[in-house]
Amino acid sequence: MTIFDDYRAWKKENYNLISTLVKNKSNTISRFTAVIAVVDYLNDEINKRALNEDEELIFSTGFDYIYDQFHLINTLLEMRFNNDIKEMEKYAQTINLLLYVNEFQSELLSQEDDIKKNISLLDDLEDKINTCLDNKKNVPEEYFMLLDQITYEIFELNNIEINTVDQIFYEIAIEYGIFVDDEYDIYNHVINEQIRNNRD
Repeated sequence: MTIFDDYRAWKKENYNLISTLVKNKSNTISRFTAVIAVVDYLNDEINKRALNEDEELIFSTGFDYIYDQFHLINTLLEMRFNNDIKEMEKYAQTINLLLYVNEFQSELLSQEDDIKKNISLLDDLEDKINTCLDNKKNVPEEYFMLLDQITYEIFELNNIEINTVDQIFYEIAIEYGIFVDDEYDIYNHVINEQIRNNRD
């Protein structure tokens, strides 16, 4: 069994959730639509031609990312929203913020110890976001600015360039012609808009 077989099996197993979120253009998954598009594209391409090593790595990385994101979304759906997708969608911007925080936490864990120690800042924000979800509330606007401030202090001030998975796959999607450069704003427009509003 190949990783492509694993992906197809995973899609079949999670068909209802995936198709519902994609069909409804869910804001919960808006930030990683490009990852899904690229992985699906390469999954289709494997039936037409052999993929090169870079493409196999892209597929593997993208599948791992999608798997983790959907696992968290599915856990939230079951544990906090009683499998009610419409109810979960009301908190899409909060869930997206949580997914961003998780990604920055993972990135931070790959850094040197003196930088890694700052993870408590992200952990504290994660706790606050989870408290909002527990109480069925969307996060207040200042949490978006707080994430921006935390990532600035941890990454930019330490000259660490961060390219999130969704950003990288957006560029790949453009290269493959899946997206045109300005066709789709893959970046989480809600979070970016909130940050911009708070800066003004």
